Amino acid sequence: MISQISLKEKIFDSFFKANEIINEEYKEAQNWITDIVENTERPKSDHCEICDSKENLEIHHVRGHKHGNEIITVCHKCHEELTKKQRLWDKSWLDPNTKNNDAFLILGLIDILELKYEKTHEEIYKKTAEKLTEGFSYD
Repeated sequence: MISQISLKEKIFDSFFKANEIINEEYKEAQNWITDIVENTERPKSDHCEICDSKENLEIHHVRGHKHGNEIITVCHKCHEELTKKQRLWDKSWLDPNTKNNDAFLILGLIDILELKYEKTHEEIYKKTAEKLTEGFSYD
């Protein structure tokens, strides 16, 4: 039988370890997004940054190649899914002179975060996409 003290220690230890895992997932997601946004000369990865596939790798421009240099490496299937989402964006996206460049970066990040969540089921990506979506506007 487990004593009251060891039971409490076990519960506390479980929460502590869960918190460490959540903090690590948060840091990994934050570092990934920061690298995408700040490192406009990112090298092509050896795997899809969405689903981890190593097959048919391509470069995806997060806000579209007309609007910025933020890129991620994706497999062909994930690239198709992200491109379909981009085609649903406001039509001003088609204009290379649009003033909505920052809005398209946010939309692109939302799209990759949602797809990453869909493929990995890691809640941090879903929650981050939801926070970016709150109050979003093309203005």
